[in-house]
Amino acid sequence: MTNTVTDEQQAFEVIKKFNHLNASRASMTDFLDIIDPDRLVIMIRNTDIRFEGIAGFSDHQMGKLIFFDQKFDCELINSTVNDNEITISTKGVWYASCWQTPAAYSQNLIADLKHTWILERENNKKPYRITTHICEEFGYRKGYAPTDETKDFHLNLK
Repeated sequence: MTNTVTDEQQAFEVIKKFNHLNASRASMTDFLDIIDPDRLVIMIRNTDIRFEGIAGFSDHQMGKLIFFDQKFDCELINSTVNDNEITISTKGVWYASCWQTPAAYSQNLIADLKHTWILERENNKKPYRITTHICEEFGYRKGYAPTDETKDFHLNLK
């Protein structure tokens, strides 16, 4: 067994923990052992959407407060190790619910995802921490996207 397999497994466990904390609306302090709070970058490929550091990550999380009952299924696709850095590609599914007033019911959301993660560690005795999280692809499944506009039934008199 090579260190690459062990490195991949260790790093993927960090990613799974990130997804669990992310889905459960954990506090920022709960993430500190698995992210680099100073160098963390979260971005969506081919857009201007970019969050940097712990403050940016906090903003990212605040923007997701409309979602609840979140769950991430995540599958490791491949990895590349370079010294104390590992790059991992994953694909998965995001499940969530959202509700917007005055809707009578919440909506179930399902989106397919592809991500690139870069994790680093100081040396092979230290744990991996996420430095970069890139959303490569995000697409809602047919019938599981949020509605674009909620009509306020209180103002519809016709």
